[in-house]
Amino acid sequence: MRRRMLAVGLAVAAMLGGIALAGGSQQQAPKIEPKADQYLKAMSSYLAGLKTYSFQVEEFFDEVQDDGQKIQFSNQRHLSVSRPNKIFGEDEGDTANSLFYYDGNTVTVFDRGQKTYATEKVPGTIDAMLDDLHDRFDTHQTLADFLFADPYKMFTEHVQTGTYVGLHHVGKAKCHHLAFRQRLLDWQIWIDAGNQAVPRKLVITFKRQVDQPQYTALIHRWDVNPKLSDDLFKFQPPAGVSKVDFLNRHAEPKSLKTAAGK
Repeated sequence: MRRRMLAVGLAVAAMLGGIALAGGSQQQAPKIEPKADQYLKAMSSYLAGLKTYSFQVEEFFDEVQDDGQKIQFSNQRHLSVSRPNKIFGEDEGDTANSLFYYDGNTVTVFDRGQKTYATEKVPGTIDAMLDDLHDRFDTHQTLADFLFADPYKMFTEHVQTGTYVGLHHVGKAKCHHLAFRQRLLDWQIWIDAGNQAVPRKLVITFKRQVDQPQYTALIHRWDVNPKLSDDLFKFQPPAGVSKVDFLNRHAEPKSLKTAAGK
């Protein structure tokens, strides 16, 4: 049972991308080139102005073995958002097989592999809900930065420097390629250069970890005005599943942090 509780608790972080852009406390104002700042703000403003949107993600991440070899894993995610207080997420892949529901009152995570689900009362806005899950369950949510009301604030909170690399492609999409540095990690983002300033790619390099593993997310199939029914965000437990509790990080912080850090 404890193992199932742990799996459901960590699925919250996994659903929204289990790596954070937090890299230590901000010591001084970041030195961001004006052009990089311009396009990051443009993307953030565009996302903040959307009432409903959905996108898909193909993510790839390294796991460094004891002998130094990097093994790459991948997952696929689909997120639908209705501001200010609804999210539905679906993921599957090498390390993920979950559904995530937020209806403005509760969060439910359904682990399809374990056939278990957990429901937790949370605050009534997306920002407050994400902060609450982080505070109580130590979730680290990279892709969640795209969901906050002020994405620019979230992305630059720990940035030390930012540069404009140039116009480069993600698939057939021409993008503004930006690069940022933090104390513990470096990250790059590719922002569509067309009429819709959506992110197309995100790469994080963990430069302080052994062999500098990377996380890559390809972000595509954007729909910036989907018709989303309220029923999409409400969980109805199917037959044959079991309800379990979220694992509160304060109840067993060592186990949670150890598993989350792998």
